[in-house]
Formats: sequence, C-alpha cells, structure tokens
Amino acid sequence: MSTNTLATTISREAESAPISKVSWFYIRSLGATQLRKHPWLLATASLLSCITVAVTFVANLILPYKFAAAALLALTSFTWGYWKQAVRRRLFPPLAHLRRRQYAATWDQLAANYKDACVAAAGPAKNEEEFRASAASTIRNLLELAQVRATDKVLEVGCGVGRIGEALAPHCSKWTGADTSVKMLSHASNRLRELDNVQLVRLRRAGLSEFDNCSFDVVYFTNMLMHLDEMDQWGYANDAYRVLRPGGRIFMDIIDIESELGWDMFTRDAARYKHAERPPYSPRFSAASELQLYLQRAGFERVQTHRRSPIAIVTGIKSQDE
Repeated sequence: MSTNTLATTISREAESAPISKVSWFYIRSLGATQLRKHPWLLATASLLSCITVAVTFVANLILPYKFAAAALLALTSFTWGYWKQAVRRRLFPPLAHLRRRQYAATWDQLAANYKDACVAAAGPAKNEEEFRASAASTIRNLLELAQVRATDKVLEVGCGVGRIGEALAPHCSKWTGADTSVKMLSHASNRLRELDNVQLVRLRRAGLSEFDNCSFDVVYFTNMLMHLDEMDQWGYANDAYRVLRPGGRIFMDIIDIESELGWDMFTRDAARYKHAERPPYSPRFSAASELQLYLQRAGFERVQTHRRSPIAIVTGIKSQDE
C-alpha cells in the first residue's frame, strides 16, 4: 500500500471540536471528492461566467450587473486555477477529521474508487502496465531476503489492492492478503479474481487475531508500517511471531531516515507541514534499529537489516525449536 500523520493534539481537538467545524471537514472532503470525480465542473463554471460577462456588455446592462458578472468570472477562474495546482501538489485529501489510528476509515476514504486506491497504494502511474511494474523491486526483495518458496504459505499485512500479491502468488503455494480497509479488499478481490491460490481477510482491528498460531511460512509488511503508530508496529511484529511456523521468516520495510534519500524526504515533509497538521496517512520516518528491536523482543533470531535506499528492510527467522 503507498506514504503520511495526525498529531495527538489535533486528535483531541477533533473530539471536542464544535459540530460546525467537524461538519466543515466533511463538506470540504465531499466537495473535493466531487471535483475529483467531475473535473470539468470548474472549467464549465468559468466558461459560463465568461459568457455571462459577454452578455452583460452586449446587452449593455447597468454597471452593477457587469461588476457582479466580472467578479463571478474572477472567482470561478481563480478557483479553477487553484484546484489544478492543488491537484498537482497533493494527491489526497487531508482527512483532518480522522485520527491516525483510524486506519480503516482513512484508507476506505483514500480507496473510494479503484483509480484512487491504486494511487494510494503505489503513487501515480501512467497506465496499468506501469502500475504492475512498480511491484518488481519488492518482489525481488521478497524472493531474495524472505526466500519465498513454491511450498510456502505467505501472508501480506496491509495488502491494499493486491499489487504485490498478484505478482507474488505464482511463487508460493498460497498467498493471503489482509487489510483493515473494506474498500481496498474489494478492489483486491476484483484484481485477483483469476488467481486460484489467494485469500483475502479483513482485519477488524490492529493485529493478527484473525489467524491461528503457526499458520504461515512467511509474513511480510511492505509500504505499510510507515503509516502506523509505533505501538501498532510492535504489536504486528509480536503477532507475526505467533502466526509463523517454526523456521518461518518475517520481512518488514520502512522509509529509512538514516539514508540520504530518506533524510531528504523527512526534511521536505518537515518544511511542508511546519505550520500545518500532517494527514493521518502520512508516513512516519524510522530507523531500522527500531524494527530490529521489535523483532528481537518478539523472539526472532538472525535479525538483519538490508538497506535499499530510501527504504530499509529488516528480516528475521522464528526459531525451529518453537
């Protein structure tokens, strides 16, 4: 799934905010959604305003009507231009009315339709071919570092639309995708309908309580942990140990703040949100040592870090003696 976070203070403010303020968030979000679905609306409004101005002059209407028509044209033109710039700079709505740990609600909104869901999972792609190709490096890393084999039962946590699962399923015995977002899972179901060794499971809360002990040979998290609260990152690592079979492998990746590219991304975000609240889906930048600690505390052995700037991948193995 693809990268951003809501401060605790804003979460508390949202709880106590006046109804009118919260309603404004919903109205603004609804308006933005409609404009994304119907991008021609503002262009049409600007054209009609232009025609209105022309009519007031041709009909030689009194000055107040001409002024009002000109003001309307200026407003619609400005709004149209502002919206086009906003779309270029920000792919997603701020969702400031949601808390960071409202994962299902956040990603359901980002996955309102299939196109938006794909962008949320992997960033903008020119076409389906480019979208599929974006999974290639992750697949290489999984085959190399998690050593996925044809006999393995594999679990992806935070599977999104099934971008990675679609490419990985042919390499394993069974692939299971889990996500908290019903809409993401719906898109994944349509995308993976031709594959006969896949299963999709909805996570009703953070954690892997839907799965039995020792169910999988590989559990992996890619482009997902960076969107979570630190406590939930630890919770997933601990739960992954439980659901893995003895000798099972875990694979986790994050944006590596210790890499030059990761640090550059971090400082750009710091500047961008210096005077604004970060959205609940914005990525958190971490050091690989944090994931190493989680895996070691959960009981994993042979915990290693593999750097693939701007990400760091941490792997571990569950003891054969468990």
